[in-house]
Amino acid sequence: MKRKILLILSLVILASSLLATDMKVAVLDFAKKDRNSDYVVKSMMRRDLKSVFKDAESMELIDLKDSQKLAEKSGYTNLFFADISDIKAMGEELEADVVVWGEVQERPSGLYRVTSKILSMKSSEVVQISFEVEKSSKPRRAKLQEELITKIEEFSTGEVSKLFGIATQHFNSKNYPEAERTFLSLLEIDPNNVDAYFYLGLIKFNAQEFSEAVEYYNSGLELEPENVDLLNFVSKAYERMGDVDAAADALRRINDINPDRDILLRIGNMFAEVEYYDQAAEAYNEALELEPQCGEAHKQLAQLYYDQGFYDAAIAPFEAASGVFPEDEDLQKKLAKCYDRTGKIDSAIEQYKGIIAEQPENVRAYMNLTNAYLATERYNLALETAQQLQEIVPENSNALISLANAHNSLKNYGKARKAAESVIEIDADKYQPYRIISDLSFDQGYAKYEEFIKLEEDAKTVYGEEADRLVEERDRVKQVANEFFQAAKEYLNKAKARTNSNSEKRYISSRMETINQLLKATEKGFF
Repeated sequence: MKRKILLILSLVILASSLLATDMKVAVLDFAKKDRNSDYVVKSMMRRDLKSVFKDAESMELIDLKDSQKLAEKSGYTNLFFADISDIKAMGEELEADVVVWGEVQERPSGLYRVTSKILSMKSSEVVQISFEVEKSSKPRRAKLQEELITKIEEFSTGEVSKLFGIATQHFNSKNYPEAERTFLSLLEIDPNNVDAYFYLGLIKFNAQEFSEAVEYYNSGLELEPENVDLLNFVSKAYERMGDVDAAADALRRINDINPDRDILLRIGNMFAEVEYYDQAAEAYNEALELEPQCGEAHKQLAQLYYDQGFYDAAIAPFEAASGVFPEDEDLQKKLAKCYDRTGKIDSAIEQYKGIIAEQPENVRAYMNLTNAYLATERYNLALETAQQLQEIVPENSNALISLANAHNSLKNYGKARKAAESVIEIDADKYQPYRIISDLSFDQGYAKYEEFIKLEEDAKTVYGEEADRLVEERDRVKQVANEFFQAAKEYLNKAKARTNSNSEKRYISSRMETINQLLKATEKGFF
């Protein structure tokens, strides 16, 4: 029963909205050009127009008496020659969407030529039509229906297309205020125009007015609930508003329409970003159900477990992902750490050694072994293995990243930087070399910062020339520390611009906070 009541209410609301969208037409007057046309004009204005508009479902004829009174007050004896601005003023007073006026003249054939002008109140466009009618009422009304009513309908439809074209031109030219105004005018004529709601949503989205964008997108979705473009952009707007649940819900509706692993990955990444781990894991597993060999889903699921410290659970998806992304150095390092944390690192090391013994040029095995040594802080062995790998593939960017990491772990900062810079020369889009240079700059800066703190304390215990010497040395060391931190920040920003990894972005965000604090502490004049 409750469902029936809701259905009835929905139908009533729908019917009301449809009635509310009828186009209001004002017919001001038709002037007679000769005595014999008087009968036809009077018949049209008293009976014919009411009859033909009654059958026009999408139009509402404004009371003819009100229209004629206004026409008489205008002072024009023949409105056919009236200024358009005066016609438009009358249309505004009558609250019309379309205004019609014209004249009638007898033809030698005994027919009567009706010449009519039609004005759109939205676009101010005017069209003129002519057609001939008989004196008899039935064929005359049929002709009015065929010519006048049809032309008004066509005019209205054409106006929608024209306004849409104008609006999209404004949008593509980034003239968003005019685009918005034109799309809103279009909706007054055609309130069910889904594309207009979509573009209005885009305009608000580009202006970062996300709540207004959501309103427009949802208005379009009420008309087309399965419109994928609207669902996609309403999801983006919700995400920018911080409403992750609503954003994910919109994406799930897309996935329900057409199951897509990329959509599920987006849902998973969205939840992972805000540390909704259970929801993220559910989305990644759904993606793997659709595509069991999806390397990205394995990688993100592994990262999810890794971030929570579930190292044993992370191993299987990391191993699956490493098969798809054998060149992903960050992935291999984390897999090695998982082996280490779960007591499986030694067996993994022996496995890598065995592969190298059988396949002396297996690049992947060398990189895995290097990462395993780094994970267990066997830095000299890591460096030795990385150097062996570089001899095999001297121009391999991932091999150079392994070499840079090994040197950095041993605080061989100059050699680490040189290797990282070689990577940038080979592939400037990799984020790892920038991260390495940032890290080594940070470590050097922090060492100087600690030296600065000690000098600051020492300077408080002495006087005279010794105090002056320590203060001078303190300020010099502080400046050097600040320069290192500036470099760390610069390269960290470069790394950030080159990675899509959520975990890496979280690390960068945390490290950036620390760097900014240290920059403040070492800026000139702070002490």
